[in-house]
Amino acid sequence: MILWTIRHTKPHNPAQVCYGRLDFDVSPSFAEEFPGPVAALKTFGAKPEVFYSSPLLRCRRLAEKVSEAVKLAPTYASEIQEVNFGNWEGVQLDKVPASEMAAWRRDLRGYRFPGGESFYQVDARVSGLLERCLESGRETLWVTHAGVIASLMHTYAGVEDGDFVEGRFPYALVTRFDFQRQNGKITATFENVYGGLSMQPLDV
Repeated sequence: MILWTIRHTKPHNPAQVCYGRLDFDVSPSFAEEFPGPVAALKTFGAKPEVFYSSPLLRCRRLAEKVSEAVKLAPTYASEIQEVNFGNWEGVQLDKVPASEMAAWRRDLRGYRFPGGESFYQVDARVSGLLERCLESGRETLWVTHAGVIASLMHTYAGVEDGDFVEGRFPYALVTRFDFQRQNGKITATFENVYGGLSMQPLDV
């Protein structure tokens, strides 16, 4: 199965706070940001038959533009929302308690954010939706978040947990995954086909 993922464009986050479930709208420069990933789908021959989007506003806005291009209405799926950072939501990272930040650095994907979830929990819900997509066998498109795209790479494409790619994805990144199931095991290869909009890598 072919799965295309698009990370949302820049959120409107002038205070530069930690956000996962915070429902930020898109940035004021959205009109200049969305055409690139939309055009990349056409350039690289995407022909999705199934279209899911995170229900968070920064994905909804992009999904509306993508929908016009691919002639499919999105289904909004909570499984592909961003990680819930719990008590860290809305807080600048340098204001997070040092002990909590240190605990996260020791276990970047396994640490459960206080009041929230861990990236391993993201893996579980993402995998649930992926299984349903694989059952259909149809080319699929997700408009989603860095944590979700990274989950696919970690769980199925051999990216080691110690390589915390979640903090390095550009906005509007377009990735093409090719999933295979052999002897009950799901594996994937992937290619980033549109480099997106640069962002400052997360300093952890």
